[in-house]
Amino acid sequence: MTNILEELYKGSVEFSGFDYDKDSPFVKAAQKKVDSMTALKETLNDSQKELLNGYIEAQGDIEHITRYDTYVATLKFGILLMVEVFTKGGAENEQ
Repeated sequence: MTNILEELYKGSVEFSGFDYDKDSPFVKAAQKKVDSMTALKETLNDSQKELLNGYIEAQGDIEHITRYDTYVATLKFGILLMVEVFTKGGAENEQ
């Protein structure tokens, strides 16, 4: 059987993503990042660009691992909360 947590994370089970307006803080930050990276790369020689690309790739790997671990941990926590509600009576025992 396939691990459902991995399938959800990989996108095999589809949910709608986030839509950001072009004036949103996210889009503004992303554009600033692109602009800064473009300006920085223009000042670097080939060897420095290679080092920077290695750094960027490693940072992307770290972000991917961190997002996955956070996703799994929060999903497991949510499931544990649901289990507690269903096994201990939840709201019906709140008197």
